[in-house]
Amino acid sequence: MRTERPLDHLTRISDIAFFHGDLYALTDHEGLHIMKLDVCGPSNPKFSQAFCPCIADDPTQQQIYFCHDPSEPQIFDPRDTPPGCVILRYLAESDGRLLMVRRWMSFPRRSRLGDHDRTFRFEVFEANLATIPGQWVKAESLDGQAIFLGLQCSKSVLASQFAGGVREDCIYFMHRIFDQPYRQNNLGHPMDPLADSGVYNMRNGEVTPLLRDAVMADLQRKRQFLTWFFPADE
Repeated sequence: MRTERPLDHLTRISDIAFFHGDLYALTDHEGLHIMKLDVCGPSNPKFSQAFCPCIADDPTQQQIYFCHDPSEPQIFDPRDTPPGCVILRYLAESDGRLLMVRRWMSFPRRSRLGDHDRTFRFEVFEANLATIPGQWVKAESLDGQAIFLGLQCSKSVLASQFAGGVREDCIYFMHRIFDQPYRQNNLGHPMDPLADSGVYNMRNGEVTPLLRDAVMADLQRKRQFLTWFFPADE
């Protein structure tokens, strides 16, 4: 039985998404919480306690790891400055499934934030909410969908509806700093908005450029920044 309790005031939320009319929140430790909007509102005395846990936090999940061997990560010690890996986590509805996307990025020692990030892997998990408690189940395919990632919003589309323009079973991503426009200049050092952008193929693990070389070069020269635009849902 699901127990209502508020999110801890120290809990960090990685992302939120609407799914089947409810609002879900993903924590940094991959816990999943639900708010049922049809029964909750500001006038409800339990509004502040409306988020109910669906999937428990996993305390072994971190945001920063040693990355000498990505298959066997160790928890990062902030007193050291080794090469490392950062994990960003996204939540997205995709063709009736609620998905968590893990984005693995490497960064070298003593680099400014975002200057040399390189995304090298994605992992996708589906929320199985039929069990109590729920659990994350690894997904090997997007079932013909493509996911566009963003810290403000992630969206899944059926690739076949955009023949030639969108590739199925692929994840489209942009530089993480430029998901947040207020960080376009980092400590006075402008960063390349396309430095860590691309298309990740779930089938073979390859990362290809987000745009054609000529277009990429033009955007880099103009220091233009990226965002996603989608057609209106029918």
